[in-house]
Amino acid sequence: MIYIQLIGVLAFAVLVLSFYKKNPKTIISYQIVSNFAYTVHYFLLGALSGAYISFIGIFRNIAIIKVKKHKKILVGIVILSYLIVTLVFYEGLHSLFPIVANSAYLITMVMGTKKSLLIGGIISPVLWALYGLFVGSYASAITETILLVSNTIQL
Repeated sequence: MIYIQLIGVLAFAVLVLSFYKKNPKTIISYQIVSNFAYTVHYFLLGALSGAYISFIGIFRNIAIIKVKKHKKILVGIVILSYLIVTLVFYEGLHSLFPIVANSAYLITMVMGTKKSLLIGGIISPVLWALYGLFVGSYASAITETILLVSNTIQL
């Protein structure tokens, strides 16, 4: 069980490093790695809605970097994917936290500024921390709280 929590800490460390980068594309690239680690972490915990939302986040981040036009369509497709995953892997009310967190963050990512990413980096950790507590991801709950403080300071 400790190794599962360590994977969550690794995901967090990469995510925190992303917010100290200047270039939005670099920030998002780091977050691709973080999403992969979170996917593994939540999957090993049996928290399937968190795992699949994180997995979709990998492709969301790649698309944010690659797609130059039609970003509103991208947002719609990703949010629809989140909704489908949430319906299929619904674990209770707490399984809505990841979809709201990632939807809010997606909107700030599309805005494309460091400030908007930091704002998304304040909303998202609150919801992911709560989700972490519900599914036994103590590493996630603690590290998302630290991320919340870090992003608030940078703002």
